[in-house]
Amino acid sequence: MVLPLPSRRWNTNTTTTYPALAFPGPEARSVKLARVGHASETRAKLLAASRRAFAELGYARARVEDIVTRAGVGHGTFYAYFPNKQAALAALMREHAGTLEELASQPWRAGDVRASLAQVLGGLADLYDRDADMVGLWTEAAANNPDLAKVLDEVRGQFVDRIARNVERAQAQGVARDVHARTAAVALAAMAEQTLFLRAVRREPLDRDVTVETLADLWHHALYKTE
Repeated sequence: MVLPLPSRRWNTNTTTTYPALAFPGPEARSVKLARVGHASETRAKLLAASRRAFAELGYARARVEDIVTRAGVGHGTFYAYFPNKQAALAALMREHAGTLEELASQPWRAGDVRASLAQVLGGLADLYDRDADMVGLWTEAAANNPDLAKVLDEVRGQFVDRIARNVERAQAQGVARDVHARTAAVALAAMAEQTLFLRAVRREPLDRDVTVETLADLWHHALYKTE
């Protein structure tokens, strides 16, 4: 025997309300954006303080205490962004790497590769001048720290990859010599980096513009075909 289903009557006089917070309004979105902006400012302040502490005391001697004192924040704020001072130094290295990659990825000017090389190398020289304190510090720190050495290799690898792609592109256009692109990129990057390291960090008495023009000449004549 089949039992009849119980009848269900709907109360049409009842009004159902739904929470107003199902879709955040402009005020909620503004608060979220403000928090993101504040977090970005705090991180930047911590990195700036880390840079000052490392430059003034040296990486080995600098403590988290020294960083938070210069930043004017508590230890808890530092650890909300970085687990230790090594992570702060690695973040500074990656900021440098971002600028480095932008320089290496700039397209060569059509018909004037030599001028493009000078422009990129000039930007690289200015970057080394700006970050001379950090370049020297993390080069020394990476020699004794495998994790920082890995970050340094990552930074250098990104720069070399960009150069190698530009070499391959120039070869495809028939304007560059038939050389192994990756090997050429490593050699050219090493030439530029070591020269600028000696000038900016070790204070080799080299004029900025003369150095840039000389590097551009060597790079251009070593790689590009001449008519």
